[in-house]
Amino acid sequence: MSTSQSALVLPTRPKEPYTNITCPYPQCGSAIEYLPPQPSALRELPATETTFKVICCKCKGRFEPPGAARIVRETRAGKDGGGGGAGASGSGQKDAARRRRIGTDEKPLDTEYYDILGVSPTCTPEEIKKAYRKLAIKLHPDKNPNDPEGEERFKRLATAYSVLSDAELRHKYNEFGPSTPGLVPEDGFVDPEEVFGSLFGGQRFKDIIGTISIGRDMKEALQQDPDELEQQVASEENKANGGPSNAIAAAPGSSLTPEQKAAKEAAKAAKTAKEKAKEEERAKQREERVSKLAENLIRKLSVYTESVRNAGDDALARQIADSFREITKIEAEELKTESYGVELLQTVGFVYSSKSKHYLAATGMLWGIGGLYHSASSSMHVIRETVSTVRAALELKSVFEELAKAEEQGITEERKKELEDQAASKGMRALFKGAKLEVESVIREVTERVLYDQSVTKETQRLRAQALGIVGAVFEATQADSAASDAEKDKEYVKIDTKA
Repeated sequence: MSTSQSALVLPTRPKEPYTNITCPYPQCGSAIEYLPPQPSALRELPATETTFKVICCKCKGRFEPPGAARIVRETRAGKDGGGGGAGASGSGQKDAARRRRIGTDEKPLDTEYYDILGVSPTCTPEEIKKAYRKLAIKLHPDKNPNDPEGEERFKRLATAYSVLSDAELRHKYNEFGPSTPGLVPEDGFVDPEEVFGSLFGGQRFKDIIGTISIGRDMKEALQQDPDELEQQVASEENKANGGPSNAIAAAPGSSLTPEQKAAKEAAKAAKTAKEKAKEEERAKQREERVSKLAENLIRKLSVYTESVRNAGDDALARQIADSFREITKIEAEELKTESYGVELLQTVGFVYSSKSKHYLAATGMLWGIGGLYHSASSSMHVIRETVSTVRAALELKSVFEELAKAEEQGITEERKKELEDQAASKGMRALFKGAKLEVESVIREVTERVLYDQSVTKETQRLRAQALGIVGAVFEATQADSAASDAEKDKEYVKIDTKA
């Protein structure tokens, strides 16, 4: 018996360009798909939002799908980035290539790096540094341990900053885009020492404070094998809790076998030798840093010392001091525009002034009583700064703990953003506090080496102390320009309390 109508009728729906992806979470890995957002929805996003996320229908985890930032970027540039998948994307890129092959500084060929930092292509170097400071702590992998793309996102941020913070590289990027040969390393990774050097003072402060060791410490951690680093952390935690400081330990109620004892002693000896070698290397690096900075400082002070030595009369000596002071002011005006420039100048200036006063008082009248006073005052300053640094670290720790607890119990996007902003602010504050302690320690050693240099006469030492006092007073009195008030307001993220 035939029938003109099938017993099974299936519904249909309009064909839509779904994009196939794989959930990046290791415990899931499901093959899923999503419908890219409409251009109208993307254009309504705030300017600070440079991407979008999807939710896995299996594990409910949120993540940024591949190409999300490009879709947002192309939509804002006027292309149809919202329904395209791979075909539409390729077509859009070909069309763009036909229209324009070389960009300009005013109209870059590609804006991905600007989008990553959340700045416009016409932004200033200071705005780039400010944006990077805000995002570096927020996106650091340690801050986002459960984000499978966290490390890659941080690398993209570092790459974007390394290119846009360099005037020559930025120009090349504006003209030819990210595919320019030699623009960035193949893996997009940026040396942490360079990153932190740029964060605190930049290249122009290097002759005064050297390379801050925070970046080197992070680099060493990244160079370690993850399992080895994890064992090291566990060992330190066990040691702090009164337990065994290594993985070889006897079970309760039992004793170690001869083989276990031998292995334990060998591991302990190897660890001791490794730590000793590391300490020796750090001491060598410190000595090289101090020696180089002392040479630089002697060269700077010699402009004053040699001129005054040959002056012949007090009136000319005063004129030389005034000229030296004006030269130093010009230098300070240039340096203060660098990242944390004002704070670093005030920090270095305080040490210079203190050491100058201490030397002049200790070698002057009253049998050195003035020197004892300045020495005690300097010691109190170190104690106050140390306490302030510890307090900043504890405040940061409390914010991270609150954020982790809130995420476990459920948290709104608004509250999460608020806590992340707090973490970024307190993170930069704690980092700068630590860097400031290190800078003060190094500068103290440098000035002592310069002032108590046994290879020169007492007269030269005293002239160096006078010149150091002039430089210190100028640096310590440096203030931010009133025209930079907007930048200072935005510095809530990284506001540093430089007062004791």
